[in-house]
Formats: sequence, C-alpha cells, structure tokens
Amino acid sequence: MRPRLLVVDDEIGVFESLGKSLRSVGGDGRLEVHHCLTFRDAERFIEGSLPDIVVIDLNLPRSEGGIVIDGLGRELIDVVRAASTRTKIIMITGETDRCVQDKYLNEDFLKGVNDFVLKESRTPWIRTLTEKILYLADLFIRAEKFLVREISDRVMLFNIDGDVEVILRKKFRYGFVAPETLEDAVAACEKSPVCAGIIGVDDSAGYAFIRRFLKHRRDIPLVAVTRRDDVDGFEALKDAMKEGAVSGARLLGNDCYLEAAVKKALETRRGKLGKFSDLIGNHPALVRAIGVAETAAEGSSPVMIIGESGTGKELIARGIHRHSGRAGKFVAVNCAAIPENLIESELFGHEKGAFTSAVVPKKGLFEVADNGTLFLDEIAELPLQLQTKLLRVLETRSVRRIGGSEETAVDVKVIAAANRDLSILVRNGNFRNDLYQRLNVFSVQLPSLRDRKSDIPKLVYYFISDFSDKYGKGVIGIEKDALKLIREQSWAEGNVRGLRNFMEKVIASIPVNKEIIGVDDILEEISSISSSEGMRDSYSVSLRRDFTIKEVEHWAKAVACIEHLKEVLQNLDSQKVGEQERKEVKKRLDMKNDGTFYINIDNAVYMACNILREKKGYVSGSDVLSFLSADGHKALRLFILDRISRRFNGDVDT
Repeated sequence: MRPRLLVVDDEIGVFESLGKSLRSVGGDGRLEVHHCLTFRDAERFIEGSLPDIVVIDLNLPRSEGGIVIDGLGRELIDVVRAASTRTKIIMITGETDRCVQDKYLNEDFLKGVNDFVLKESRTPWIRTLTEKILYLADLFIRAEKFLVREISDRVMLFNIDGDVEVILRKKFRYGFVAPETLEDAVAACEKSPVCAGIIGVDDSAGYAFIRRFLKHRRDIPLVAVTRRDDVDGFEALKDAMKEGAVSGARLLGNDCYLEAAVKKALETRRGKLGKFSDLIGNHPALVRAIGVAETAAEGSSPVMIIGESGTGKELIARGIHRHSGRAGKFVAVNCAAIPENLIESELFGHEKGAFTSAVVPKKGLFEVADNGTLFLDEIAELPLQLQTKLLRVLETRSVRRIGGSEETAVDVKVIAAANRDLSILVRNGNFRNDLYQRLNVFSVQLPSLRDRKSDIPKLVYYFISDFSDKYGKGVIGIEKDALKLIREQSWAEGNVRGLRNFMEKVIASIPVNKEIIGVDDILEEISSISSSEGMRDSYSVSLRRDFTIKEVEHWAKAVACIEHLKEVLQNLDSQKVGEQERKEVKKRLDMKNDGTFYINIDNAVYMACNILREKKGYVSGSDVLSFLSADGHKALRLFILDRISRRFNGDVDT
C-alpha cells in the first residue's frame, strides 16, 4: 500500500518543485501523488478518493465576478475533516505578516490542521515540506503493515526431489521449510505459521503424509505434485485430492499447472481466515486454534472453547458461526450473569402461568437460536440440575418449556466456553462428566496474550485505528519505545480485553492533532497496570531482586504451601482448613510434624508485608491477601487472616 498524497495549490511550480524534491530522495515511489489546482477539483477528489496526506495552499484563490478571493484553502480544512480525522493536513502559506501567521496557526490547529510550513525564500521550505510528508508517509506504511491481515509466506515442502526443490525456490518467492518427517512438519507449523504445503506424490510416502498431517492441521492447504506426465500421474493427483489435498499439478516445465494450484491453495487459506477476521494476530498458537475452529464449524456437533478471560472466546465463537454457514442467529448468553432462578426460563422458555410472574409465554434462547448458534459463556457456572436438562436437549435436539408438555424440535449448534479446565470440575463433582463429554466433541484452546506477545504490535495498531475513529483523533502510529513498554507488560489481568481498554484510555486522552503515541502518553496508564499486576503477580521472586539465597528458599516453600493448600481446598470443595487438609498439605510437601506448615504460611505473610511496605509505605490485611492471591477462597482467606492475627496481633502495619 502506498499512501495517497494530494497537493492543492494553484501554483504549478510548487507542485513541480515538490515532485522533484520527492524524487531526489526516492520518496515518489513510496507515495501515490495527485495535484489539484482549484478548490472545486480538490473537493471532488476528496469525495471520490480520500487521501492520506493533503498539502493545502492557505491562500488558494477563487474568482467570483472578476474578483479574486484568497484564503479558500482554509475552507478546504472543513471538507477534509468532514470526511476523515485520520487524513493529515499540512498547510503552506506565503503570508509574511507575523501577527497574521500567528492568527492562522491558532485558529487552524483548532480546526484540525496537523502542521504548517511557511513558504519563506530564506529557508529551504520545499525540503522541510518533503521531510514532513515522508515522515507521515512512513507512519501510514508502518500502520498498514500491521493492520493488513496477511497470511504467512512460509511454504512447507515434503517428499520433493532436490532438483524440483531448486525449481520451486526459483519459481516462488516464499520462505520454504522442508521437514524430513511428519513430526518435524507438525513442529515446524507450531513454531511459525505455514500458509500451504507442496507434497510430492510419486510414491506412497506422499499419500501417507497428506493423510496423517491433515489429522493434525486440517487448516493448512496441501498441494500435490508429481513428475509423471502419463495417466499414472493423473491418477496420483486424483488419489492425493481424495486424501485431502486441495489441488494438484504435474511438473511439466513451463506449462505446468503448479502456479495456479498453489494460488488456489492460498485463496482457500485466506478465505478461511477471513471468517475469523475479528481475531487479530498470526501467532502459531492462535492460528492453530483458528484451524481447530474451522473444522469444528462443520456440522452441528457442540464445540468447547477454553481460554482465560479476555482472550477472545466470543469472537472465535462468532467466527465458527460465520464459517458454519448457518442461516439462523448467533445468540450469546453469559451463564454467570443470570440469577440461578431465572436461567432455566432464559434458556428453555416458559408457558403462561408456569410461575407467578409468567403472565405471557416466552421463547427460550434455544428456540431463538433455531437454525443458528447458541453461545453459552461461563458454562462452568451452570447449576447441576440445569446441566442435566441441557444434556437432554443436546441429545434429543428438542426443548420443552417450563410448564409445557410439548417438545419443540430445534436445530442449534451449541458452543460452550469456560475460563478454567472443566475436567478438574468433573473430577471434583462440580460438573457432569456426561455433559462435559457431550460438549467436548471439539476443543478450541485460546492462548493468553502473554503467550503470544508477538501479536501485541498488530493489536496495538488495530486499536489505534479503531479508537482514533471513535474519538475523532488523528493518531496513526506509536513510538518504538512506547510499543516496547506495552509489550513488556504481562497482561495477565484481562489479556486482549485489558490491552484494548488500556489503548482506549490512552487515545481518548491524547491531543486531537497528535499523530504518534509517545512514551509519556502511556507511562501513567502503564504504571497503574504494573501496580495492579504486581499485586497479582506476587509469586514472582523478581519483585525482590535483593532476596538472599535463604529468603528465596523461604519464599519458594511458602508459595508451594499456599498453592497446594489452595488446590486441596478446591479438590475437597471445603470451606474449612482442618486436620484433614493440613495432613494432605504435609503429605504433598513431605513435611514433618514439626510446625513447618505454619512456619511456611507465617514466612509468606512476613515477607509479603516487607515487600508491600517498601512499595506502598503501609500494609493492610486485604493487601496481604491480594498479594498472596489468597482472597478468592473463603477458607483460605480466613486461615491467612488468622495467621496475621497470631503473628501481628491483627495489625500488619507495625
């Protein structure tokens, strides 16, 4: 993509000088340059083809009744700003009166001008203008690089002769990877995205590879090739396509069909990814999740999506719905947000008079989503008795309203999502195993943002574009150091949603005409995120780089004790820390009956207090609980508070 530059000036010499200056530094190849002599021509151009950068002569003249009126360039500012806040405006003027210059500067910056250049003969103003244009052009080019959804440029080769590989490398400008085994091929795709594979099928090894590889990665299109030019070659390609190759070609010199076959494979890949365009990034873990989702979209079987809060579970669910081609609606419901006494009616509907407030019959969400998709977010929060009813609906593909006697057939694709491993809840008896097995036909694992930090620049530029439009700002880029600071955050709390909220705050508070986010623009927000994450990421020894070896040992034991205690309490579904729990912790930590259990907890409290006091200057019991991640379970919370009471007489700020 080349940024579009529009120069609006009635002096043709200015345009010619600017063009010469751009050519001298190679800038003309980076820009698509246009010129308009009059206000009307520029207005029509902007309406038909919005430019990225506009250079406007402030004193652009207009002739009315034989009278020439100057200053029309200022009216063009409103035309541009009505069309876009993203377009950059540079005003040029030969005005020599300093007071008038200041007047234009103050008034026109408020109208949306991004920069001014004075056409003074004493200064190299054409060179200055050229530099400003190229600076903005580079910002647009960099932003476009991150905003465009590009598929990988790596192609996998398997079972290809050496001389054929040389031909392929000369013919195509891709990055090639040539694994020797199936395992190597799968690993290569996990390490870095691959857009397609070219597989030789002159022997059985090629067929076996296609068959086995597609069991791991159905999302990567494979092209079968053969050097045989007879009927056997045609049959080989046909058999390969039966095994799952999307296209095939015989290598017959210049007349081969290979280029078209590879192009078809890439179009297939691009079309599939387009269904999931809301998921920004190309990290292998995300691409793999999208690949599973593509397969899961076919047919009516349920799908389970596992991922932390803010990783995009609803986005990938919507992508599955779009990819499925189902004619009905996509209906989303958060099972944790609906009171337990209402969720049954919400899902399955009710008849008039079924209960006190049921004055009219109501369709449940299963009926609303008929021929479409029902997305059940936070499925782990669904009460056990409703899990039984949900299982029956999935098996019979029919629903009965509360208070009703008739079954209504529904054709609904169910997608469930959870932010924790349901298999653990099944073992604990908090989730029905039969329902889990029924929902888990396809399992899509979404990676956390900290596991795919290479996607953060793409996400940042996407949010810059989105929120600049929303808030009417002119931001189009971010400084490298500022982007580096953002990448260094863990984003453990909120993941992509947390990053999105962060970028919205930054852009909402940035000056209207500023085109690039700097370090200072994000430092305050970064510090607030870092402090909250620091409280949550309390188990990181790096918080105290001055720990002695002994302190590191104490800290590790304390953390292990708390984590094991948390796991034991969860597994036992207990609201107490009694003798049974203490015995289990001692057993797992190989503790002796010498009070080590209590010593480890006390060490955790003591060291947490020291760290927090250094950071904040004071400590509260709730601070300690949050720092030790012990505020999410009632029994553990009370136990820690009891140790604080015993160790510090209830006052940790001593």
